[in-house]
Amino acid sequence: MNARVILITDPSFGDDAILRCVREVAAALPAGALCVQLRDKQRLPVSLRLFAMALRRATRDAGAALVINGHATLARDVGADGVHLGGGGGSVEAARAQFRGCAWVSVAAHSDDDVRRAVDAGADAVLVSPIFPTRTRSLGSSIQSIEKTTRGTNALRSARSLAGSRVAVYALGGVTVDTARACVAAGADGVAVIRALLASRSPAAAARAIIGAIAHAHNHKHNHKKE
Repeated sequence: MNARVILITDPSFGDDAILRCVREVAAALPAGALCVQLRDKQRLPVSLRLFAMALRRATRDAGAALVINGHATLARDVGADGVHLGGGGGSVEAARAQFRGCAWVSVAAHSDDDVRRAVDAGADAVLVSPIFPTRTRSLGSSIQSIEKTTRGTNALRSARSLAGSRVAVYALGGVTVDTARACVAAGADGVAVIRALLASRSPAAAARAIIGAIAHAHNHKHNHKKE
């Protein structure tokens, strides 16, 4: 999978709004550029399965990939492309075993040690975070800042060095249209976003701007190497 943008779902936006955003963003991006990660730690299993099935239909129709956060069996059952493993989410080997070896597996990386472990385990990608300060939307619709230590783009440079060329690196945490280019310049292959698309009044325009910034940064790095 060569997605440049990973859209991580947030249940506070509601199922209909998420599905609408997925369709609009996928239509705005080149085929294969979008991956949707279903992340919902509070939903009951039956409801989660139903929403996963709806997302699988939407992503398949739009030519986008789908991964499920932390549920390899569910990912296999709904025909997802893979699974994302967070803290305590199981091993890469166990996740692939559910798919008989065909799954794309990404791993959360909050430190260089996390990147090293993911590389050693044979992960396909690491989501390096938190890069920039983030905000969250509570169920009451108010916007609240999350106070946490951010790692900055140096974390991406370090992850790139550790991951080599085999493991993809994605920047996560406060990534916006304005910061996507800096993430790729620091070594990321792409970006993982939530509010940058789900909270946008025009997700399609925001997605095009993000993918344009990513492409510009990749082209700049390629031309610089040629020089």
